Amino acid sequence: ALAMVGGITPEKAEDQWKEIDLVQERLDGITIFKSLEVDILRDGSLDMTDEVLEALDLVIISVHSLMDMDETTMTDRVIRAMQHPSVDIIAHPTGRLLGRREPFQLDTDEVLRAALDLDVAVEINANPNRLDLNDVQARRAKELGVKITINTDAHSTQGLDHMSYGVDQARRGWIERDDVLNTMTVDRFHRWLGRREKRPA
Repeated sequence: ALAMVGGITPEKAEDQWKEIDLVQERLDGITIFKSLEVDILRDGSLDMTDEVLEALDLVIISVHSLMDMDETTMTDRVIRAMQHPSVDIIAHPTGRLLGRREPFQLDTDEVLRAALDLDVAVEINANPNRLDLNDVQARRAKELGVKITINTDAHSTQGLDHMSYGVDQARRGWIERDDVLNTMTVDRFHRWLGRREKRPA
């Protein structure tokens, strides 16, 4: 998964889980969720085994390659990936990098409707180079009742400061606290994750 940032194999994932378990034992009042961001491949399949995906607490998916597809092909690719029963969040859905890369061709309204139907949350990426969803798309997600997550895309602790940009973007889209996954209590978030058990395989 995510070869452009070093990637992770199923074996590495299991090693990471062991480390998380060790750290979790020493923490009081903090819950660590086992999660991966997994690449969406050309055909909408995911770049990780089903066994690993099923074992994770949280699965985030995203497009990082083959961004020159036409709108119909890209939209079908993304929605097919979202249909995987282990998927929880679609990250930086349009792939834009402000001032560097235009959004790829995607029917965002169709993707948001699929997110609602599949109970998949959609990310507002708080990195100031992304801010993806944009404010108009965030407002549409709000109108439809799609759950939002605001993530920093931090690759180090310094990137955690980006959260304020994501919150501002959400406010521009009229997103409220109850719309956002990462304002939930741990217990409520656990219950949200439990929706997977009700999905068709």
